[in-house]
Amino acid sequence: MIKVLILEDNRKVLEVIGEGLKELEKELGEIESLNFREGKKAREFVQKNSLEEFDVILLDRISQDAMTFHEAVLDQTRPKKIIAISNTPAYNALAEERGVSRTVQKNYFDLNRFKDDLKKEIKNIINFKQPS
Repeated sequence: MIKVLILEDNRKVLEVIGEGLKELEKELGEIESLNFREGKKAREFVQKNSLEEFDVILLDRISQDAMTFHEAVLDQTRPKKIIAISNTPAYNALAEERGVSRTVQKNYFDLNRFKDDLKKEIKNIINFKQPS
């Protein structure tokens, strides 16, 4: 089973991500996801749980409660399993400065392309982890 942590505050984007994960299940097998819309709740979760159990972390910058998701998780796990998903290029660049090498910029006017690009990056992370 593939475990995905989603840190995203926009309900429509969460729906699109959920659709993409369902499509990926056909190729990759069962996917379990957990999402947080508030930075405070994400931080509390991270303080009590290891992020190592997640295979992929989808990381927006600003949370519903105006905190940053970056503060909650960037120093708590390996950046190689994180995909920065802000719609603001500067926010994705901030994640890259902290070691995140994968970004998929959200485009609210083309969420289908966002979903397809995100699926590719998730597959890259999962395939990277699988033995050859």
